[in-house]
Amino acid sequence: MKVLIADDEDYTREGLIETVCWEKFGVDEIMQAVNGAEAVKIAQWFRPDIVISDIRMPQVNGLEFAERVTKMNPDSRIIFISGYMEIEYLKSAIRLDAVDYIEKPIDLQALKKAVEKAADEVRRIHRGREEARERKELQQQKLFRLLTAKEPDERTLDKLFAETKALGKEGCFQCVAAMFRAEQKDGVQPAPAEGMAKLEQLLAGSGFRTISCWKEEKQQCEFVISYQEKEQYRLMPLYQRILEQMPRLCLGVGIEAQSYRNVYNSYRTADVALNRAFYHTDRRLFVIDTMITQKNFINPGIYGEFLQVMSGPPAQMTKWCRGLFERLYQHQDYRKEQVCTLLISFLNAMYQKYPYLYELCPSIRREEEIAAYVMGMRSLLEIESLFGSVLDCIGERQQEQAGYSRVVCGVLEYIEKHYGEESLSITQIADQLHLSSAYLNVLFRQEMKQTLKQYLSNYRLEKARRMLEQDFDKITEIAEKCGYANSNYFAKVFREAEGMTPLEYRKQKGGGNGGQ
Repeated sequence: MKVLIADDEDYTREGLIETVCWEKFGVDEIMQAVNGAEAVKIAQWFRPDIVISDIRMPQVNGLEFAERVTKMNPDSRIIFISGYMEIEYLKSAIRLDAVDYIEKPIDLQALKKAVEKAADEVRRIHRGREEARERKELQQQKLFRLLTAKEPDERTLDKLFAETKALGKEGCFQCVAAMFRAEQKDGVQPAPAEGMAKLEQLLAGSGFRTISCWKEEKQQCEFVISYQEKEQYRLMPLYQRILEQMPRLCLGVGIEAQSYRNVYNSYRTADVALNRAFYHTDRRLFVIDTMITQKNFINPGIYGEFLQVMSGPPAQMTKWCRGLFERLYQHQDYRKEQVCTLLISFLNAMYQKYPYLYELCPSIRREEEIAAYVMGMRSLLEIESLFGSVLDCIGERQQEQAGYSRVVCGVLEYIEKHYGEESLSITQIADQLHLSSAYLNVLFRQEMKQTLKQYLSNYRLEKARRMLEQDFDKITEIAEKCGYANSNYFAKVFREAEGMTPLEYRKQKGGGNGGQ
């Protein structure tokens, strides 16, 4: 709460500031003025909640100053102080709805009561205004929902049009969907509240009547504009102006609705138009066309086709995926949700077959994190880039293993999938490959220059190191995930290999949260 003290006597102003416990009344800002003229200037930008003013001041007297303040800010509460108890002053104070009129020398208790009363009135005014704002916002949200519904209740709509006066019932309507793109450099998206506030500010200054709504599930803002047909030419310049001032924003513009009864069609097509932003990172304004409203669904048999391709050479899978992305760019009427769901299923299959892929991206350490990571991407280009990294990783790993025999490659793949099992043994691996343990050991050592037991131990240790550096799992959980019988045995093996405990290693590398 803000207070302005206007008095030409320095000791009066300073005395009030020092003797009153302003924090008790919720006051956190105080300004002073030495005369009425200065007080008017300060009030113009300071917008005080409470004004304590002497009546007799040079240049502009307290009564005239108070009149100007109440015109500028009708919610300001006035407390007059004066060394002259004159009937005309009292009448003026009453006319200006002053909180109190206190004689000099000032009775401190009387002043405190006046300040408390003024502060209570200010809070009541603010509370009432906030409640009114919330009621208005709720009504507008209800109007938005009804207008954009397929079969709205016209009686309720008529009532909301009349009560909110947010939109004109007669005339034309257009729906627009807006999405905030992340900054390419940092991947950071603007906070919805900040973006909404700025967008609403630009719309409010456009001269059009609008209502807006933030859709959390879509992470997009949607708004309805009402206008007269002769004003249609001003819409496109408005959208261009918004995009110029909000560089991270994308807009999808729906078809024009000639009546409020047809707003649903504009709303639906705006959402579909914005879907094009998923395919185009170089454009930010998307306007509806005749083909965009057609419903298109991805062939469900494509998943089976992918599984067949995945069973073949990595180069064949890479070629097939490139062709898939080319087809997706050509069919831009596929909904983002459809495309993401399909591509997530492909990634799940690849991560299950090639567990080493979890080392590729810090944001994907578990299978359940794949879907959230992909759904958080705003463009097909981002997902294509992820696929490129995954396919490159698979190809590189296959090249590394190309010099090994089929048997050794089978051992490496089996360890990748089962290293977290405490019971994993050389005998178990040999049984899976239908070989004797002795023969398998000899063959593995010839090609890998180390025993199978050494390789498994080193593999588990390397997995543990990565988890200690990057994960937030407890050390006991890491031990279990890497196939160690218990955390004590894990600590013993790790210390022998690294010369330090897992906890010391984690602290040294700055990984995780240091948890046991």
